[in-house]
Amino acid sequence: MSEHAYGVVIPAWNAAATIGECIASIAGQSVPPREIIVVDDGSTDDTAAVAAAAHPLVRVIAQENRGCGAATSAGFAACGFPWLASLDADDVWLPEKIERQFAHLDANPRYAGVCCNMELFRPDGEVLGTREAWSRSTMLLRREVFDTVGEIIDPPGMRGDIVDWLARVREAGFVIAMMPQVLACRRVHPGSLSFGRDEERDRGYLHVARQAILRRRAAARET
Repeated sequence: MSEHAYGVVIPAWNAAATIGECIASIAGQSVPPREIIVVDDGSTDDTAAVAAAAHPLVRVIAQENRGCGAATSAGFAACGFPWLASLDADDVWLPEKIERQFAHLDANPRYAGVCCNMELFRPDGEVLGTREAWSRSTMLLRREVFDTVGEIIDPPGMRGDIVDWLARVREAGFVIAMMPQVLACRRVHPGSLSFGRDEERDRGYLHVARQAILRRRAAARET
């Protein structure tokens, strides 16, 4: 198996309108994946059919609606390659995203994974800026990270799952790097889970912050 063999997981819920472009950006990588796993998280539209027809590398896994974290975890568990990446169904990668990330990891073997900067854009193409993105759509990780840390947990409100999981990754002793290059793009639109401020959804961020504090306190008691 190639040293850089990787699979990509796309958690998807009612994403028929955008998942084709998402998959095309993965299939068009200068270092292509071995597999693209779409986890259909209880969609009521044609997400599964559109995904299955988009590219021969796509494998669709269907589950009841459980959240992005649970869907990502199911995909990671099903992937048999030494490297794992993920991408939200309404986001896209730039063509050299994975190649540049592997080059960075090869030059820094102590890193267990890497994220990158991301451009935000509207469906009409308007660019809203760039930001450092510790997110599902920018991660490239060694499989052992998921095997060690465990599942990505969906908090109340369904926001903050990756914030919580990456905190647990660091607590487990893994080093995740941030690349300054913009290598991915996030579509900002009202239908996305992360769009705008929402008191009910934002409860997730408070929950994961509290969980991190509780873990630190528990670790301090053990020392």
